[in-house]
Amino acid sequence: MRKRNVQSVGEVLKEIMKDRKLNKGLMENRAIMYWERVLGKSVARATNKIYMRNGVLYVEMNSSVIRNELMMWKDKIIANLNASIGDNIVKDIVFR
Repeated sequence: MRKRNVQSVGEVLKEIMKDRKLNKGLMENRAIMYWERVLGKSVARATNKIYMRNGVLYVEMNSSVIRNELMMWKDKIIANLNASIGDNIVKDIVFR
């Protein structure tokens, strides 16, 4: 009797997604979903629109005061988002 390489369904799906670069879209979506978790409810309320394209997170704010404050902390925000996601997905943030 031969031993077979047994893997869980989750492990197989992770391998397939990683091989086919399908994981990138899911990770980019996580950056958007984690925005409120990382920055808090007050910043989330001041956020009008958020989307990601080619590793750049675009954030439209309705408060210039909060936008300027976030611009000063941009590197720290990128690091915290990537740490929450578990991968280096967010390369830059553009505040509008």
